[in-house]
Amino acid sequence: MIVKNLRIVNFRNYEEQKLVLSSGPIVIKGENGQGKSNLLEAIYNLFFARSFRGSKDGDMVCWNKPYYFLQGTVYIQKRLYKLEVGYETKRKRKVVSINGKKGYSTPFAWPVVFFMPEDLELVRRGPEERRRFIDRELSQVSNYYANCLQRYKKALIQKNRLLKEKKYIDNSLKEQLYPWNKQLIYFGSRLISLRAQNLSLWNKMASKNFKTLFKKDKELQLKYNTICHDRGINSNNVEEVEELLEKMLEKHLLEELKRGFSMIGPHRDDFSFLVEGKEAKRFASHGQQRSAVVALKAAQIQLFSAEGEKPLLMVDDVFSELDEFRKERCFSLFSEAEQIFLTSTDVGKLPSMLLEEAIDYTSLEVKEGKIEGF
Repeated sequence: MIVKNLRIVNFRNYEEQKLVLSSGPIVIKGENGQGKSNLLEAIYNLFFARSFRGSKDGDMVCWNKPYYFLQGTVYIQKRLYKLEVGYETKRKRKVVSINGKKGYSTPFAWPVVFFMPEDLELVRRGPEERRRFIDRELSQVSNYYANCLQRYKKALIQKNRLLKEKKYIDNSLKEQLYPWNKQLIYFGSRLISLRAQNLSLWNKMASKNFKTLFKKDKELQLKYNTICHDRGINSNNVEEVEELLEKMLEKHLLEELKRGFSMIGPHRDDFSFLVEGKEAKRFASHGQQRSAVVALKAAQIQLFSAEGEKPLLMVDDVFSELDEFRKERCFSLFSEAEQIFLTSTDVGKLPSMLLEEAIDYTSLEVKEGKIEGF
C-alpha cells in the first residue's frame, strides 16, 4: 500500500501542505518540535480517523483555526482510494469519507504499522501499557475487535459505577448487575479469543525475527496471560471462555463489591515477552528487551505481506535508540514494507545500509510546519 498524494490543512502546526509521495523509504529530517511526528499523525489519522497519541480532535486543530482537513490518495489492491477526514471545532463535528462516500467502508483492513520510541519500552512497562498496545494494534486491523472493545468498556464503566454505589449484596444489586455482566461475558470472551489468536500468529514470526537480531540464537516467546491459564481452558474457544467468565464473575461478586470494581475479565489481562524461557522484563538485557519489540513490529509487517498486501510503515525516530548492529538488522526486517516513513533529528543515525547503498529513497525536511526536499 502506498500514499501517493497528501494534503494537510490546519492540522497541528501545519496550515497548508501538499505532498506527492513515492514508494520505498521516505526520510523525514528535522529538529525536535518542527512537525515530524505531526506529519505521521496526520497520515495515521487519515486511515483511522484518530490520533495514535490518543489526542482529542480539538487538540489537533491548528491554533486559532476553525477546523482541520486531511486528504490523501492511497493505492491498495490495485485500486486508488481517496480518503478525507475533517473536524470542525465550533460544532465538534467530524466527517470521514472514502471516494466521496461518508464513513470508512472497505472489504479490508488498512495495512499500516506504526512504531514509536515509546514502544521500545513495552517490555519494561506495566500491564496497562501492554493492554493498550494490543488493543490499539488489533482495533486497527479489525473493526469487529474495535466494536467489541468499545462495548466491553461501556459495560465495565456501568458495572463499576454500581459496585461503588452499593454497600451490600441483595437481589436488587444482582438484577442490576446482570445485564452488565452479560455484556462483559459476551464481549470479553471475544476479546480474549481474538487476542489469543493474534498473539499466537505474532509469536511464530517474532521468534524467527528475534534470532535475526542476534548473532547467537536466542529464543523469544510471547505469552498471553489471561484467566484461562492454569484452568484448562482454550483461550481460542469463545464458548469455553464465556462459561469460565460467567463462573468467575459469580465467584468473585462479594470481593468485587468490597473493592468497588470489576476484577475479572480481559481488562485485567497481560502478555509477556520470554527470552530463553525467562521473563524478559526481569532477566533479559536492555538490548534484548528492545529487540523483542522490534521483532514483534516486524512480525506485524510480515503478516500483512503474507495476506497479500505489503504494508505502509511509519517509524518515528526509533533508530537513534538502537545500536549499530541492530539498526542494520532492524531495517533489513522492515524493508518488506511497501512504503516506509522514517523520522530523525540526525540522518547520520539512520541505518548505514539505507544511506550508503544504492537504495532509492525520498528526502524531506520539516521546519516550523513546512516540508521541503533536502
